[in-house]
Formats: sequence, C-alpha cells, structure tokens
Amino acid sequence: MEEKKTMQEIWKKLLNLSDLPGVNESFFDLGGNSFIANEASLIFQEKTGKKIEIADFFENDTIDTLLG
Repeated sequence: MEEKKTMQEIWKKLLNLSDLPGVNESFFDLGGNSFIANEASLIFQEKTGKKIEIADFFENDTIDTLLG
C-alpha cells in the first residue's frame, strides 16, 4: 500500500475523522498533538517498516511534506 494512503488511514482513525484527510491538511489543524503523533509514528512503522520521528510532525505537518 502506498505510504501516503497508509498515513491517511492512520490519521483518520487516530483523529476520529469521518473521511480520509487530504495530503495537504495540517495534522495539528485536524486535532493532532504530540501523543497522537507518537502513536501515528508507531503504527506507521509497524505497517511500513519506516520510522518517522515525532519532531518530523512539527517540521512537516502535512502528509505530503512528511512523506515527500
């Protein structure tokens, strides 16, 4: 599965969204915080094998910039 789609599904679940978030929507504007970023990072690593640091969420708060 494409990494961006995987992250969209993770955000949808963790942020209790009714639809998949857009890849250019801000994690924090959608209700994200450092605790949810940590959980998203762990789930993403389990699903893809790739690690994302929590600090990356603060520097790149959209899926598009986070995953390039």
